[in-house]
Amino acid sequence: MKTPSNALFKLIRKMTPSEKRYFKRFGLLQQKKDSNKYILLFDAINEQNEYNEQALLKQFKGYDFINNFSEIKKYLFNQIQKALRNYHSQSSIDIILYNYLSDISVLYSKELYVECSRIIKKAKKIATKHEKFSLLLLLNEWKRNVLRISHHVDGIQNYLDKEVSKDQEYISCVENESVFFNKSLELTLHLRKKGPDHEITSDIELPAEGPQTFRAKRYYFLQKSMEGYMEYDDEKSFEASSGDVAIFEENPHFIDAIPKQYIISLSNLLDSCANKIKYNDVFDEHMLKVTKVLDTYSFDAEFIAKERLLVHIVKCKVYSMRGNLENLKLVRQELKDQYEVTSKKGYKTLDLDVYVHDNLMRSALIIEDFSAALESYNDILQLNLGNYREDLQMETRLLGLIPHFELGNWLLLESMVRSALRLLQRKHSHFKLGKLFLEAIKKCVALKQQPNHQESDIVLLFQQLKLDALSMTNKRKLAEYILFIGWIDSKLTQNSIAQCILEATKSGYKV
Repeated sequence: MKTPSNALFKLIRKMTPSEKRYFKRFGLLQQKKDSNKYILLFDAINEQNEYNEQALLKQFKGYDFINNFSEIKKYLFNQIQKALRNYHSQSSIDIILYNYLSDISVLYSKELYVECSRIIKKAKKIATKHEKFSLLLLLNEWKRNVLRISHHVDGIQNYLDKEVSKDQEYISCVENESVFFNKSLELTLHLRKKGPDHEITSDIELPAEGPQTFRAKRYYFLQKSMEGYMEYDDEKSFEASSGDVAIFEENPHFIDAIPKQYIISLSNLLDSCANKIKYNDVFDEHMLKVTKVLDTYSFDAEFIAKERLLVHIVKCKVYSMRGNLENLKLVRQELKDQYEVTSKKGYKTLDLDVYVHDNLMRSALIIEDFSAALESYNDILQLNLGNYREDLQMETRLLGLIPHFELGNWLLLESMVRSALRLLQRKHSHFKLGKLFLEAIKKCVALKQQPNHQESDIVLLFQQLKLDALSMTNKRKLAEYILFIGWIDSKLTQNSIAQCILEATKSGYKV
């Protein structure tokens, strides 16, 4: 049986409160006779957290429109789109420009060439300010058509003298943006599928002149941020993310035009703050900036909820490195509460689910609440991750051994180690640090199950694991496994995991 389309549901959920009010007031004016039933359907879908067509059909049983429900949904979807175009006709740069193009086409067909030229001039001014180079090429095409058909001699001469070279400049800018965009896409695909532990080969050559436009510079900074992540270079990631935010703040009209992209850039900067004590001190400042922008601009409820949740995820990562257990407990609870609110509203994605449960597990290990860590570990296992972030899945399996170790689940731990070793050999043979860790845990489990084992023997195994890890892993890469470092050191020093992480981070991972 064909699954009912949920496109209408998704569109309504992404509307802001003011967009919804506008639609209900003006979106169905031409349907005065039947507008009430469309509003009833709109409100019913708006109340749902997950799309349930059967519930809608049951709710509207007896209404004539349920006999052709799919067509009614399509009609309502189209009417909402029209209303949104009207609503944003004076605020969205893209809609303003495409409305101008529609006006130009109509005026040209009516042979009103003077009026057509005036609109072209207005549109070009806006497109130039916002670096819409593809549209500038299209506007110049219209300008050539008007000049040719109107035989405007002075206009033709002026175009040949000044605008021909502009076309070449626009084409160059489009190509420049395209190659940097494609490069960032390539890295994004690689990271989402494999993670940072795999080398990437690329046939995309970047131009020697570097990024030339606002968008090309953004793609460049995104690329550099991802390269920093893959190279375990926190400073490179932080500088790239800072550069991305800076070009927005140097060009504030872009913040007004695409505020969601600015929020995403700020969130990326927040995330880069979370990876090193050096940048922890600026995290709170950037966090306040994110929340202020979320409160300033009119975003849909789903976007706001997800971005607020992302702030709590990153905040949990930052506080996991600060060594203050009471603060971390509070921040961890805030993350759980925000996730619960977001989930109840149906605003869930695989990315957020993974990162929430991953940070809840890590923070539980750091505060040494091993039962809570095990609960979060099991939550991750229940997600259908497929081939998404295979590196993170492998690391989760390794971290999941720690609570079982601390809770003394030796038989289960023995089975988990065997399973993880098989997976490591099959898919992650390059992950040498993971194999070291598994072999050490395997030996520890064997010792723990001997009736007369000595704790000093366990300590020797951890000392050897520490030495082997340091000998084969560079300092930058070791930083990615700070929780493993903290746990191993806690076994050797009898200090808390939180204290060991703080000391290792401050000393530059000289564990």
